[in-house]
Amino acid sequence: MALGFLGALAVASTPRADAWATEALGGDALASTSARALERGRFRLSETPEHYEEVDVGGSASAEAFLRDARFGLAANTISVTSKTATGGGPMTLRDIGAVEDVATRLVDGENAASRGRARATLRERFAREKKGVEYYDVVLEKDVLGVRRVIQITLALRVDRDTGASTLYTVRVETDRARYDANERAYRAVADGFEIF
Repeated sequence: MALGFLGALAVASTPRADAWATEALGGDALASTSARALERGRFRLSETPEHYEEVDVGGSASAEAFLRDARFGLAANTISVTSKTATGGGPMTLRDIGAVEDVATRLVDGENAASRGRARATLRERFAREKKGVEYYDVVLEKDVLGVRRVIQITLALRVDRDTGASTLYTVRVETDRARYDANERAYRAVADGFEIF
C-alpha cells in the first residue's frame, strides 16, 4: 500500500525581506520582492512567486492547485499541489512510506522508469524537517526533458484524520529548468518552506 500511495505523486500579497537573485540568463530574475499566498481547505502555499498564475484544471483533475510561470516562454515552469487519500490502512506517518533516503531513491527511480532511462534523473538533495508538529520530506532531483536539464523539487506531507483513520498524502512539485532553479534557489526553496497542511 505504501508504494502505491507514493506512486500517486505526480491571493494575498506578502512582503519578502530579501530580493530574489538575478538569473544568469540575460539578467532575468524572479523579479519580485513579494510573493503570493494560495490557500485551500487543508493546505497553504504562502511563498509563491507573484508571476506564477493559477490555472483552472477543472473538477476532474487530480491537482488541488496548478500554477505556471506567466512570463513569455516559461509556461513549462510549474508549481502543483496534489493529494491522494487512503480511506483506511494507509500510512499514519511519512516514515510509514519509508525513510526520506528511501523515498528519494524511489522518486528518482520512478522518473527513470517512466522515461525508460532517457531522463537520466539524479538526486541533488533530500532531507526531512518538521514545522508546527508536522513532518515534511523535501527531495530535489534533476532530469533531462527534451535535451534540457530540469530540476524537480518535491515536498511531501501527510495529514491523518484521527476520527476516520484516513490519511492524505500531499505533494508539492516545483519544476523548472536547471539554470533558472540554480539562480533562484532561495525563492524556490521558499515555496517548499512556505507549504503547510492543517
